Amino acid sequence: MSTPSSFWSNQTSNFTNVDNGNYSDRELRPNFGPSLDGWPYFNLHGWGHWATVLAIAIVGTIGNILQFIMMSDSKISALSYSVYLKFLAVSDSLVLSEAVFQQTQIRFNLPMVADMNDALCKIVIGYQLLTKFLSPWLVVGLTLDRLICVCFPLTRGRFCTMKKAIAVCSCIVVATIVLLIPNLVVANLKYDRCQSAGRITYYFMFLRLIVSTLLPCVVILIFNIVIIARIKRSNEFRNTFIRNRAESTKDSSTRPLVLISILAFVTLLPVSTSDVVFVLLLLLKTDRKAALLSNRLWPALHIIYLLNFAQNFFILMASSQNYRQIMKRKLGCFSDKRKQTQHNVPAPSVGSTVNADDSSLSVATSNTTRSEMPDP
Repeated sequence: MSTPSSFWSNQTSNFTNVDNGNYSDRELRPNFGPSLDGWPYFNLHGWGHWATVLAIAIVGTIGNILQFIMMSDSKISALSYSVYLKFLAVSDSLVLSEAVFQQTQIRFNLPMVADMNDALCKIVIGYQLLTKFLSPWLVVGLTLDRLICVCFPLTRGRFCTMKKAIAVCSCIVVATIVLLIPNLVVANLKYDRCQSAGRITYYFMFLRLIVSTLLPCVVILIFNIVIIARIKRSNEFRNTFIRNRAESTKDSSTRPLVLISILAFVTLLPVSTSDVVFVLLLLLKTDRKAALLSNRLWPALHIIYLLNFAQNFFILMASSQNYRQIMKRKLGCFSDKRKQTQHNVPAPSVGSTVNADDSSLSVATSNTTRSEMPDP
């Protein structure tokens, strides 16, 4: 589910002892040696993949910044889901920046920062793993928040609060850091490569394939099925009393948030499944053709994966008129403040020139006085 790095490649190569192919290809995924008579007859690795990653990162980061600004609006900043979306905006932007940085090193054959010394090795690995492990579980937290609001509305005031949301997000961050500590302790340079060795590699594989991929995807799927079923049943119940269904369910805040959760599952699942299958094939050393095909398809799956970290703001804008109005008002406030700053320019001299604001005030006062005078 995460962007392959030198660390991830080395972890996999520890199982297979396969180290063929050139440096750049090993950084994307460990190779299986030469292709089978040129098969598969396509290669998605290259400049097109790097350019697409760059474009997604730029657009997605802008969207995440706007999402953070929108969630700071006074009308929704006190709601629990705004906290999850703020955390996601920051976490998703970090994932996108890491993806661009990693792919740029690979595509331009730059020295890998993680391979320079032990300290940088630990810092880079910690940064990569923290962001990639954190974001899926924040989506789980957001989905759980919606589950409580939809299925247990009477407990909403007790559990779905801003303080509880901050506490949940903070616990997710702390738990992620604790789980990654063993990997950070043993990560160091070996044969001029940033990697870990020994049994800790199996622990990393467990975290990578289960804790940060399959488990959050399964939880998100189950929660969304329950939420959608409950919303459908509630709408059917309302329809027995309300003729106009659109009026009863118009622009609910739950629907855009559930849509974010569903699309997160959709975008995370392909590369997650591919990674699990890929590692299983490596461990079992069977079906070399399937492993080669998985390796060649990885760039396309990686693009789908990155969309998860760039799509939330645009989902909110496309699915909710309420959020569009909030964003329009926020942008309007920035525009008004800028115009006001430009108009409030100090006068060139005191006494000789009347201040524009004072002049306007005098005119307004004069007009007010005239309007208050009785008609002749």
